[in-house]
Amino acid sequence: MAQMSRFTWLAAAVAFVACTGDDLTSDTATAVPAPAAYRSVAALDAAARGPVQVRWDVARDRPAAVTGEFAVTGAPEAAARGFLRTHAALFRIAPEAKDLALVTTRRGLTGTHLRFQQRVDGLPVFDRQVVVTLSPAGDRVRAVQLNHEAVAAPAVPRPIGDAAALARARAQVGAPAEIMAPTVERGVDLDHGAPRQAYRVTVAAARATWEVGVDAATGAVVWTRDRNVNANGTGMVFDTNAVASTGNTALTDNNDATSAALDAARFTVTLPNLDGSGVLRGTYADARPTNAGQRATSATLTFNYDRADNRFEEVMAYYHLDRAQTRIQALGFTAVNNRVQVAVVNDGNQDNSFYSPANKQLSFGAGGVDDAEDGEVVLHEYGHSIQDNQVPGWGGGMEGAMGEGFGDYLAGSFEQVQAPAAGHPQPADPACVADWDAVSYDTRNPPCLRRLDEPKHYPEDADGEVHDDGEMWSAGLWRARTAVGADVADRVIIEAHELLGTTATFDQAANAILTADDMLFAGANRLALRRALYHHGLLRTLVPGPAFPTVVNTQTVNVGNPVTGGLYANNADDTQTVTLAGATAVRVHFASLATETAASCFAGACDSVYLFDANGDLFQILSGTMTDVTSVQVPGDTIRARLVTNRTGQRAGYRIDRIEAMGGVQPIDAAQPIDAAAAIDAAPAIDAAPVIDAAPVIDAPPPPVDGSVDPIDAAVGPDAADPGKGDESGGCCQTGSGAPPASTLLVIGAALGWWRRRRPRA
Repeated sequence: MAQMSRFTWLAAAVAFVACTGDDLTSDTATAVPAPAAYRSVAALDAAARGPVQVRWDVARDRPAAVTGEFAVTGAPEAAARGFLRTHAALFRIAPEAKDLALVTTRRGLTGTHLRFQQRVDGLPVFDRQVVVTLSPAGDRVRAVQLNHEAVAAPAVPRPIGDAAALARARAQVGAPAEIMAPTVERGVDLDHGAPRQAYRVTVAAARATWEVGVDAATGAVVWTRDRNVNANGTGMVFDTNAVASTGNTALTDNNDATSAALDAARFTVTLPNLDGSGVLRGTYADARPTNAGQRATSATLTFNYDRADNRFEEVMAYYHLDRAQTRIQALGFTAVNNRVQVAVVNDGNQDNSFYSPANKQLSFGAGGVDDAEDGEVVLHEYGHSIQDNQVPGWGGGMEGAMGEGFGDYLAGSFEQVQAPAAGHPQPADPACVADWDAVSYDTRNPPCLRRLDEPKHYPEDADGEVHDDGEMWSAGLWRARTAVGADVADRVIIEAHELLGTTATFDQAANAILTADDMLFAGANRLALRRALYHHGLLRTLVPGPAFPTVVNTQTVNVGNPVTGGLYANNADDTQTVTLAGATAVRVHFASLATETAASCFAGACDSVYLFDANGDLFQILSGTMTDVTSVQVPGDTIRARLVTNRTGQRAGYRIDRIEAMGGVQPIDAAQPIDAAAAIDAAPAIDAAPVIDAAPVIDAPPPPVDGSVDPIDAAVGPDAADPGKGDESGGCCQTGSGAPPASTLLVIGAALGWWRRRRPRA
């Protein structure tokens, strides 16, 4: 090919690449490159021994790659640098290539490959390199790969230092046990927003090699990634379990035997994030039997077993644990139990499973239905691991019950989202937890380990047993999820753990959920969350009512709770509604009130009357024996009086004889409505977490509190043992006879964290 014809072909080719960004495949030009590009490429073409191929980087206006045969002399590094220096203007590098540092020289089948690291002001530019390939004889440059940038190093007068960067990185990945010394390198980051100086910290753990980027000026974590190479396997699982996915409540364990129906209930799934070792171990889970010699092993990472094979439980544990951590991270959490969770399956013949805070492992028994065969049992135990990871030492106060309740909630919430997202059926009864495991012991239809929609109310239904009392916590969380949706509820509930100590009460934890919503969503979900938590007695911090000075209207009523022989029933949950249409605020007058009190009950109140507005917000709690009592003011024209009783002791209850509409001008220091949460100026990054596309339709408004239309409000079942003592420190109750003095009201308000001066009642 004559020199002129070569030049003409190359000019057209450069124009084509400038338009497409692809390798040269045509000499049809659709645009004309700048004259400088003609001259530069022509010079490159003139130096070649044969055809030249250039792939053009349009954004950077330079070649991205060059291949050809270009004569050079000298040792490999000198030859490569000489070639780069000759074409520095075209390649847009410094004339002497002084900002390129040789980092590796390797021999391959096509020749010698020299890798140069771009540096700016002595700092490496992360992930920006130039690679030059020489012929085997070293006398020709055969290829150049250009991945560098024209950039200046951002100034940082006082970098935080290697030690501080390492500490932040370790905290970010949960301080795992390290298998080798970490590395810390300061450089220039171009891939996470505007150019910045950053530290690139590498922390090598047993199952992950974490790379963490830390801003050199602020110490903020900029990026986190696991550089371990993971593999995907396949296996067969129940999702969520055999009963939940099929709706077939007639399935039985039959001494661990399989059947056609149970085989058909399995799904073939991908098992992601495996470490490639041939066992069910990966980034987030390590599922194993008690006997290492019987561990599921597959060179092809194929794990297909029926439920009669003990290896089936390993697959179940791995799949559901890995998927749960994947959702946690999709919700925006990068450091919540982000570790390899060891799960030991078929660990003894007991029908019991547990999490050990000592060795951080999950253990699943093989009694009855093998526990790890039920994905909801797996996730329930994972809930304990999550709380222990977020709050080391978790378990004091009422946290035992909250742990059981959260485990049940996690199982129901996550599986209701993730099973349909995987193309599997929605659980037949979403509020039923562990319906496959329960076939061995529960006589209900469907069988359930526990339910998420129990109508229990704290403290009247408390009995001191953590699983029983956990049903109150899970019911409140489930109602909150129904009100605000799965993604919002899961975020605020998990984030709320970070705000708690190791002896939290229901009220403290409920308030932490509201605080989490304030911080994550500027309080957008506060009302719905608050009302859901009020409904089950979990939140006892009262809403401050209005303080109008004047009675503007009075209506005589005769409203009270149902009685038999002059006494209310045990285990009652009754709501009566009193309305004075058109009122701005109302209060009611109790002619009498008599509820059971005892030192063994929470705050001395065994049974209580709760005063709500029409929306489900709580304004007052009353208990004891008294007459001639006027309630606090409630905004709107409606008060709902809800009597909740425990399992022992019956009294007359209450009788309301009038309702009063309030008006006039409120005192200037009256409490402001707490519905208007303060604006959060800088919403955290969790707001930008990816949307879970397959979230179920659960955005219906919260159910009413009056019990007339919502089955969850129905009275609970048969009498049980006396309730245990409550240990919650929040909340209030008015006790004694007659109207409580003003000083008592003041103490109640102060105990709840709010107070305002009141004008004398009209």
